[in-house]
Amino acid sequence: MTQKVIIWTIASSLMLAVPDQHPYTSAANPSKLAQIQSSSQASGIPQSLVLQVRQDMAKRLNVKLANVQVGQIESKRFDSCLNLPAKNEKCNKIAHKGWAIRINAGKQSWLYHVVFPQNLSNNLRINWLQSLPQSVKQQVISDVNRLNEQQIGKVQVVSVEPRVWQNYCLELPKTEQRCNSTKTPGWLIKLTKEKSGEGKPSQWLYRSDLDGKIVELDLVASVGNIPQKFNADILADAAKRSQTQPYVWKIEQIQNVQWSGTGGNGPSRPITGTVPVANHTFGWKVLLSSPKQKWVYYATKNGFEFDAPKSVPSYLIEEAIKTATVQTGKPASNFRLHWADLVTWNDTCLGVTITKPACEKTPVLGWRISLMESFSTLHTFHSRFDRDVRFAGSGAWMPPPSANPGGR
Repeated sequence: MTQKVIIWTIASSLMLAVPDQHPYTSAANPSKLAQIQSSSQASGIPQSLVLQVRQDMAKRLNVKLANVQVGQIESKRFDSCLNLPAKNEKCNKIAHKGWAIRINAGKQSWLYHVVFPQNLSNNLRINWLQSLPQSVKQQVISDVNRLNEQQIGKVQVVSVEPRVWQNYCLELPKTEQRCNSTKTPGWLIKLTKEKSGEGKPSQWLYRSDLDGKIVELDLVASVGNIPQKFNADILADAAKRSQTQPYVWKIEQIQNVQWSGTGGNGPSRPITGTVPVANHTFGWKVLLSSPKQKWVYYATKNGFEFDAPKSVPSYLIEEAIKTATVQTGKPASNFRLHWADLVTWNDTCLGVTITKPACEKTPVLGWRISLMESFSTLHTFHSRFDRDVRFAGSGAWMPPPSANPGGR
């Protein structure tokens, strides 16, 4: 054998002995590798399958293989879906010898189901329900219990799906903050409650990042769509209140909302002096429009209500404030809307006593508008439906005995 051939043979042997240095396939240090081998030998699982699941987790989390460690390994029997069927998937009940392997990387601890690749081409799946971090699980369960102030029924996490959200807001609309486009790995978590309570969703969907630093209720998916019958009934109600026909009105927007006695995007409520309670309510905010009006309704599974203070035209409020500044000599910034009602006046003078012109006893649709001045005085105005604002009087206002932070 020539010297060149000998050198080439030795070099080839050394090349074959060099391990693959890909970040997902590089071996752990010798002591960790010994622990992995000891654990796999005890369960009878081939080292190749252990390496396969470690590589899979490393790739999904984009971490080095050295940071992915094997936890508990348990011998199992699985069907053709590895006991983890996808939606509408048909599973062959023939039992395949396999293993449930707990794999750890940082704060993540995932449970894999794995069988020999010669038995199934898709020979490993992740049990996501058993892989959700306990801290995230407890966080969403606690939030559902908080939203159901009456502790009735048991809250259960029924499904977990891994997601890579396309922004830091987990792809949920956030009007109060800007969402950067950083991809955020995390979870879509579905929970149910044995008794959800009147007006509460029957299921709750949450979005989170991997570690639970960001956890958000997916309100749209939890509450669902407004019943179609409500749309027709709300349009009919608006037509009746405005003394028009339903075709005059159209629904501009339907928004899923939640509110409580302590705040939220809910219907207007007068200040009553009562101590507010959480009383979380879930439903829909419905925006309607006609050629001259834009009205707001709120609906829950139990019905709907018209919100007059949020429906009175802004130009009527502005006209009332302008009149109040003339009456008092105070700046416009001293006044704000306190309440409004849609009313039908008994005469053309809108219930305001004047001498001229004479008042005809003809019903007139309009608004009663109350302005608050510096939390001390209420000024009342009467108007027609879309014009003619008249000052009706003023009076001292005293706050209720018990403050209501949730009131207007």
